[in-house]
Amino acid sequence: MMNDLDFSPFPTLKTNRLLLRKLEMYDDQLIFAYRSNRDNFPLVDLPVYTKIGEARSYIKKMNTGLKNNKRLIWAIADIATNKILGTISIWNISTEEAKAELGFGLFPGNLGKGIMSEALKKVVEYGFQIMGLKTVEAYTNTANLPSRILLERNNFTKSASFLETETSDGVPMEMVIYQRKSGD
Repeated sequence: MMNDLDFSPFPTLKTNRLLLRKLEMYDDQLIFAYRSNRDNFPLVDLPVYTKIGEARSYIKKMNTGLKNNKRLIWAIADIATNKILGTISIWNISTEEAKAELGFGLFPGNLGKGIMSEALKKVVEYGFQIMGLKTVEAYTNTANLPSRILLERNNFTKSASFLETETSDGVPMEMVIYQRKSGD
C-alpha cells in the first residue's frame, strides 16, 4: 500500500555533493538560460522559453503541484554553493498502482560528472522507502543514449517503446519506457 501523499514540509534530500531542495524563484535565471536554448535539450519535447516570465511561471506551476501533492520536483544544487545544476522530479503519481514517473535534466557543464546518478539514487530511494511506490518509470527518447545508460546503470529495465506523435513541433519521437520495481 502506498503512503498518503503529503509533501509538506518539503522533503529536502542530501548526498555527499548535492542538495536536493525546493525550486525557488531565485532559480529563475538558470532555468531560463537552460530552457531558452533548444540545444540544451534536443531530444526532449519541451517548449523553448523566450521570456524570463516563463521560467517564473514554471517555478510557480511546479510549486503549486507540490502544494497539491501532485508532484515533487527538486532543484539539484551544489551542496557548497546552492547553485542549481538541474532538476529531478517524481510526477504522474498513481496512488492506486503505487507507481510514478521520474523526470530529470541537467544544465550545460554538468554532464558526465555523476551528478544525475547521485540525485537519481536518492530520489528513487525516497520514492520507494518514504512514498511507498512499487514502480518508478522513466520515459526517454530512444536516441537519448546518456539517459538510457543512466537508467540502466541504476537498475531500470526497458519495459516498452512507442512512437510519440503528439509533440510540440509535430515531429514524431521514438520513445522508450524504463521501469524499476521496489526491491530491484
